[in-house]
Amino acid sequence: MRGKEAKVTIYDVAKKAGVSKSTVSRYLGGRFHELSPKTRQKIKQVIDELQYRPNNLARGLKNSRSYLIGALVADITNPYTTAILRGAEDVCKQHGYSLLICNSDNRPAKEREYISMLQSHKIDGLLIQTTGGNSDFLESLSENGKTPIVLVDRKIPELPFDTVEIDNRGAVMQAVSYLIKKNYKRIGYFTEPVAHVSPRRERYTGFQEALRLAGPDHPSLEDLFEVDLKDESQLEKKLNGFLSRTSQEPRAIIAGNSVIALKIIIKLKEQGYKIPGDTGFLSFDNPEWAAAVFSGITTIEQPTYQIGKTVMELILKRLADDESPAQTISYQTRLIERGSAPGR
Repeated sequence: MRGKEAKVTIYDVAKKAGVSKSTVSRYLGGRFHELSPKTRQKIKQVIDELQYRPNNLARGLKNSRSYLIGALVADITNPYTTAILRGAEDVCKQHGYSLLICNSDNRPAKEREYISMLQSHKIDGLLIQTTGGNSDFLESLSENGKTPIVLVDRKIPELPFDTVEIDNRGAVMQAVSYLIKKNYKRIGYFTEPVAHVSPRRERYTGFQEALRLAGPDHPSLEDLFEVDLKDESQLEKKLNGFLSRTSQEPRAIIAGNSVIALKIIIKLKEQGYKIPGDTGFLSFDNPEWAAAVFSGITTIEQPTYQIGKTVMELILKRLADDESPAQTISYQTRLIERGSAPGR
């Protein structure tokens, strides 16, 4: 029996899994295309059972890697972001990598500082929710593919990076169609500023397209509101403007993410409005609290954990010398119906 202090080695993993040491090495290095699904699952199971942790210092000296992956996100407080990081971190852990997490606060200058810092740490790869405007810095970090970069939801069309996203246009069109079928005549869409952020632009235009399908002169074509969440008065002013203009009509609100949703719900409660009595409500993201407030918030759920896993798996494939053309993986969303938009 192995003593409590004895360190589990790659040889122990290989022996218990019934494979060679080189096969385990290929798994740890992310060379999944060289292994059968059955072999991958067996190695993962044994690593978990033995609680094997690779010696990254020794591995790094051998193959000139740091075993550090940079994660540069736009808003660490957004539950959407934390769920993605959880998926990425789980894959990192399985393969002996560590995440260096940086938060840009949606500020391009801060993003540039972090890109330079991550570059100095010699990261092996980067997942990023870019603010836009830093393509030159990212291109420098990538060094013609030597440091793989995967974009999370936010695209940079001019750069050949892998991208993992959701079908933003389809998701917001699904939300609008759902509310129209519930007989809501006015629908207010609240989003953070759309400039330089591709998923926000896609949802913005998708909202307009969905309304025009219902009627070329739909009154809610004017009910799009960009809000800076750091300016509480701006949100309150635009929310109150929508509520006052639509007081005599069946109306609903769509929040572009769960952070906006929570702020709007607080404002509505402060002013005595009830959901769904005074307004229907639907939000992107599906935070845990959505099922607990009012009669439950109807949401557009995104497969955030799976997105995080996929992003990290793409980075590992590139580190394993996959030179195939850059790809975009697009996930579908799911509408979860609760009691916040029962219809009129």
